Amino acid sequence: MDPISTLLAVYMSAANNHVSDIYGAEIKTEIIEYDGTKVQFQYQFWKIKNKTVCSTYKQDMRTYSKCTVNAQALFSAVCDELPIDGRSHWKVKKLKNMYCNAATNYEPVIAMIAKPKKGNEQQDIKKKCNLLILKTMGNTSKDLIAEKDFVCGKMN
Repeated sequence: MDPISTLLAVYMSAANNHVSDIYGAEIKTEIIEYDGTKVQFQYQFWKIKNKTVCSTYKQDMRTYSKCTVNAQALFSAVCDELPIDGRSHWKVKKLKNMYCNAATNYEPVIAMIAKPKKGNEQQDIKKKCNLLILKTMGNTSKDLIAEKDFVCGKMN
């Protein structure tokens, strides 16, 4: 490649990256540790994709719930902390807007798991059946599935 073509290619690449950066067209992934949890999310066009928030934790509902609650708190904290004034860089303004929108619009998943209260025999069977249904989600263990079918078969 001749020097002029190389220079032109570098210039076009830099200009394209700058335009892409301003509009935020590329999907970007962030991992930010907040309150002991690694909050992972993606954003594009300076908007956080809600379905990607804490998606790595979706297999464990307790951890996922904690992460989504921390994510909302993180979005609010960043929104509050980012300075904005007439002299702020355009990227700071975009980031503040992105985090403030997420702080307002993102809804965390709240999951509370507690020990069941003692009930009659049918209630106990139903609770055990529900627990086994949860355990078999995403699990292909034939023994576990057979146990679930047996216990759930006892229900009226």
